[in-house]
Amino acid sequence: MRRFQFLLALVLAPAAAGAIAGDLQLPQGAVCWPLHFAGITLGISTDSHVQRLLGKGVFRATEGDTGGRYYIDKNAKATLHVVAFTDSIIGEVTISEGVSSEVGATERTKAVTPWFNPKEGFGNWHALRLGAPKSDVLKNLGKPEKEISPDEWQYSVACTCELPEYFTLSFRNGRLVKIILSAPPG
Repeated sequence: MRRFQFLLALVLAPAAAGAIAGDLQLPQGAVCWPLHFAGITLGISTDSHVQRLLGKGVFRATEGDTGGRYYIDKNAKATLHVVAFTDSIIGEVTISEGVSSEVGATERTKAVTPWFNPKEGFGNWHALRLGAPKSDVLKNLGKPEKEISPDEWQYSVACTCELPEYFTLSFRNGRLVKIILSAPPG
C-alpha cells in the first residue's frame, strides 16, 4: 500500500505543481524568473564569481559601490558590462551590441573573453537574443510594464522577495540592441 501511495504522489505532484504555476497571473509587463546572463545571477553572484566565470576583464573601481567590469566577446560584436554593489554583489548586467566606448583601444585585449556569448538567450525559455525584432519580444514577454520611449521598454520581475528587479530593453530600427538587467541595492 505504501508503495502505491508513493508512486501516486510521484505522478500527481508534478501535475499539481504545474496547475499552481499555470494559475499564476502576472501583471502586464512582469516576468517570474531570476535575472541572469552568462552564468551571473543578479542579487546572488559576486564579483569574484564573475571573475571565475569570465576572467578579470577591464575593471573600473568607480562604478557601482565596489566596481564594474567590461567584457567583449571573441568576435568583438558585443559588450557585457557587470556592476557590483554592496558586498560585491552583482546588481546590474548590460549586454549591448558593439564594443563599448568605455573600453579603450589599449584595453580591448584584456576585455576579450571566450566565455561571453552574446547569442546566449534570455527571456521566457531563453528565446530572445540581441538583434531580436520588437515583434519577437512582444510575443515572448508581452507588452512592457513601462514604455519609456517607443524604443525603450521596461519589464519588472514579479517573483522577487525583497527588492524590486527589472530589465530595460533598447531598440534601434526595430531590433534589440541593449539589455540592462537591474537589481539595484536597497
